[in-house]
Amino acid sequence: MRFGAWKVALRVARRDALRAKGRSALILAMVALPVLGVTGADVVHRSGQLTPAERVERVVGGADALVTALSPGQSVEQAPVAEDGAFAVQPRPGQQPTPEQVKAVGTDPAALVGSLLPPGSTLTPARPGPETGATSPEGLVRTLTTEADLGDPVWRGRLNLVKGRAPSAPHELAATQAFLDHSGLPLGGTTTVQGLEQTTFTITGVVEHPDELGRVELVARPGELLDPLAAATEPGRPAAEQARTGHPSWLVHLPGGAGLDWAKVQLFNAHGYTLTARSVALDPPPYGAVPYYRDSATYRDPAIGNSTKVVVATVTGMALLEVALLAGPAFAVGARRSRRQLALLGAAGGRRSHIGAVVLGGGLVLGLAGAALGVAVGTGLVAGLRPVIEEVGGARFGHFALPPLDLLAIAGIGLLTALLAAALPAWQAARRSVTAGLTGRDAVRAPNRLVTVLGVALILGGGAIAMYGAGAVQRGLPVVSTYDARTLTVLGGSITAELGLLACTPVLVALFGRLAGRLPLGPRLALRDSARNRSRTAPAVAAVMAAVAGAVAIGVYSTSTDAENRRDYRPQAPYGAVQLISHNDGPKASQLPAEVEKQLTGLGPRADVGQLVYRFCDNCSSTVVLKGPAEPRRLADPPHVATGDVTVLHNLFDVRDRQAEQALAADKLLVFDRSLIGADGKAVMLLRGGGGAPLQPGQTPKPDLQEVPVDAVLVDDPDAARFAQGLLPTTALTRLGLAAAPQGAVWRPATPPDRKAQQRAAAAAVRLDHHAELTVERGYQPRSDAITLALSGFAGLVVLGAAGIATGLAAADSRQDQATLAAVGAPPRIRRTMAGLQCALIALLGAVLGAANGFVPAVGLLKSRASGSSQPALITAPWGELLLVVLVLPVVAGLLAALFTRSRVALGRRLS
Repeated sequence: MRFGAWKVALRVARRDALRAKGRSALILAMVALPVLGVTGADVVHRSGQLTPAERVERVVGGADALVTALSPGQSVEQAPVAEDGAFAVQPRPGQQPTPEQVKAVGTDPAALVGSLLPPGSTLTPARPGPETGATSPEGLVRTLTTEADLGDPVWRGRLNLVKGRAPSAPHELAATQAFLDHSGLPLGGTTTVQGLEQTTFTITGVVEHPDELGRVELVARPGELLDPLAAATEPGRPAAEQARTGHPSWLVHLPGGAGLDWAKVQLFNAHGYTLTARSVALDPPPYGAVPYYRDSATYRDPAIGNSTKVVVATVTGMALLEVALLAGPAFAVGARRSRRQLALLGAAGGRRSHIGAVVLGGGLVLGLAGAALGVAVGTGLVAGLRPVIEEVGGARFGHFALPPLDLLAIAGIGLLTALLAAALPAWQAARRSVTAGLTGRDAVRAPNRLVTVLGVALILGGGAIAMYGAGAVQRGLPVVSTYDARTLTVLGGSITAELGLLACTPVLVALFGRLAGRLPLGPRLALRDSARNRSRTAPAVAAVMAAVAGAVAIGVYSTSTDAENRRDYRPQAPYGAVQLISHNDGPKASQLPAEVEKQLTGLGPRADVGQLVYRFCDNCSSTVVLKGPAEPRRLADPPHVATGDVTVLHNLFDVRDRQAEQALAADKLLVFDRSLIGADGKAVMLLRGGGGAPLQPGQTPKPDLQEVPVDAVLVDDPDAARFAQGLLPTTALTRLGLAAAPQGAVWRPATPPDRKAQQRAAAAAVRLDHHAELTVERGYQPRSDAITLALSGFAGLVVLGAAGIATGLAAADSRQDQATLAAVGAPPRIRRTMAGLQCALIALLGAVLGAANGFVPAVGLLKSRASGSSQPALITAPWGELLLVVLVLPVVAGLLAALFTRSRVALGRRLS
């Protein structure tokens, strides 16, 4: 076609789009929505990619460099920005230390750093503090600690003050917003730090780490928190040694004219220190000059680990496929509504290419408008929601990026999607005869048998490939992104099967149409109309199927994974039990449980739990275990063999058996696993230690491992066996020459305490014993799966949207048939019935096919993950989601279509 003919076709297409405003707005929205989503994701991704200047600023702040004592006395290899990767090089056997390593060991770190830097350099300590507890209105909150002079510009960019003022007086500090959220404290509130309970700190400002917005941390003035905290937790230790704990760091401010290069970085590395210099980060050395890239086993080229990009590309491709499937029928109906106009164009001498160009021009016009609208709205939404996006992502943008090539490519993909959606209707319109167009009669063609056979072959072949990949293909190195050959085989087979179902959709719709003769008038007309107009019904069914298949696949995978996690979960105590874990055997041993009972009322009887140990010398002991084939993973945390009385049997093991209680009163060992007790009714205790000890005259040496058989009573209870191998009464310890190490206490309240009460009691216990821990067994806690929820919501929208669109197009396309029905006396409700049943049919057929197809990749991936494991794959269906998608949504879609369809239709003149 010549350019002039395209101009005419585009002018006709533009006028037709303006004339059919409703249909044009529908197509415009379908094109714009995925473009909007991809644009937003791209702008967010590009804005989160830091430039070298932004990246180094978040490491060194306003300073020129950051030095960290990673491993003084060993050589170090690092990336140009050490925070991207660094490790200490292990010396070879017999290798002598270098002069730099010897110097690093014998020199004070701060003095060594000062000697390696240009003269006149200023060092500001960036010392990381320990994790500790801070008081809150509800109890105790775990938090990180550090010190910084927030008024010094050297911290700006690394640690920013965003609200309030910097601490300027004694006993003032700043906190991150995450700390305030966790603790419930307001700006201006007060808190005390565990270990410094006599000092009350006032929170004067809110700070943030731009790269880690969720960090829970307290920031005090230099010298006011870390040294007093270290002195309180480790009294008597010299302050110089305390300052060297961990990996001390310093921010470096260079004098005017001084600089740092890669050779200086390697000099620091030779002493065991890392150096991140602003000048090196902005002008990095060649790839081959960085030993870290060559030697690090953990380094990966960023181009390799792009699984997120693969997922994003897949989701984007599916979204565009949905648009093509849903927009195609809209273009087809538009072409059918304009068939008389297109036939007149052919009658006036226009060729078939001219007729197809008019329909394809509609895709070009609406695609351009939709792509431009999607890019503009997507960019504006990211700009308006930037603070919210940064908070959810956990990091600030480096800058607001609008990459022109990316946005043009996204708009081009949206335009291409619209053209693809219009391509088949344009081809069909070009093939329609002029006579059929002028009379308004189209022949109904049977489904293409070749396409149907190909679809069946793809279904069978894809399913076989997916199952073969799950069981036969071996795991290996990643082939594409982080996916190995097995995973790619499963996914490839699943996609092939879905494409086969897409190809079979028209014949399935036609088969459903054959059932119409046995139905009443309304359902019969609805089925026959859907089967006759497969060009608009089949794409809508395919769109529903594709969306439901993805949602069901993720739902089955997530539900099965959750079921496996629930199966493998090992509770620490019976449900609702309150456990105080403390190894304190001093005067506070009795005060701790009393304090917990004071904070939590209604706990019931207390069971004091011990761990059976073998003391083979002064201050030497080993844990006693029972000999048997029991797998260690079946046991929870200690005790392996518990000691205590009948309350331990009730509270820790949830056993209330009269014979077991009588055996315990008779100083018998209770065993809860049949495999741990022999045919003679004895269990064998394994006592380790004592071998090689000095011997007195007349003594015989003891073996390092002793097997001591003891009388035991079997309490065959698999649930109790999860908590410990057995229970020995404390009155039997002396007879056996064993001892009990305190493990804490267990209560069984009628109802578990809430988390706030638990937090208050934990804070009270920690005040008496810094190592005490209070837990409440609440059973397996499933993780909320936002992806599954989002995909289910997306599938629901597609089900309703696709069915509604197809029903609306059917109503617009069948106005003459509706007028004929009204003219011959059909009741008005027939139109509502037809619309509702057509909508329900499309949603039901697509949902059923999609649900069946969604199981294929999920089962394949689950079996692939479980192969080689001792536990089989656990396939669990998300019945609630399936019920919603397969039954509820089609019914809702049908009812909504019937509700919003007008009963009466205006009669018009027909051409014969």
